[in-house]
Amino acid sequence: QRPGLFGCALAHVGVMDMLRFHKFTIGRAWACDFGCSEEEEEFRWLIKYSPLHNVRRPWEKGAGGDQHRRQQYPPTMLLTADHDDRVVPSHTLKFLATMQHVLCTSVEQSPQTNPIVARIDRKSGHGCGRSTQKIIDEAADRYAFAAKTMGVSWID
Repeated sequence: QRPGLFGCALAHVGVMDMLRFHKFTIGRAWACDFGCSEEEEEFRWLIKYSPLHNVRRPWEKGAGGDQHRRQQYPPTMLLTADHDDRVVPSHTLKFLATMQHVLCTSVEQSPQTNPIVARIDRKSGHGCGRSTQKIIDEAADRYAFAAKTMGVSWID
């Protein structure tokens, strides 16, 4: 809703499609927590906060007004794993594709210069059972992305 408030965003195995999460693997078990889009009343409030369905161009009229004309999404890193059977990678991949389509289709008119990237861990699941090296590599990538995009300098 207010992307200009953040210097950087890291979304780790996020449930991005709040209208269809219940159709994948164990997502049905989350309906008691989140609601289910197949119920009309629940659909009405799920669509209001579903990340996938709320990607907007913050610089356009109706997405925050003139005070946000040159605003853009913060540098964003989406993290998932190719064998995640809890939060399937399609959440991250659809969200990334939507952000790139909405924000970067018309490059000459888009002030979106901040990177929007995905880090997809290969041969990994939801997190359990990962090797120490994979955990270290992911943490290093997250910290490096945040530090670089926010202009943080390293002091020995």
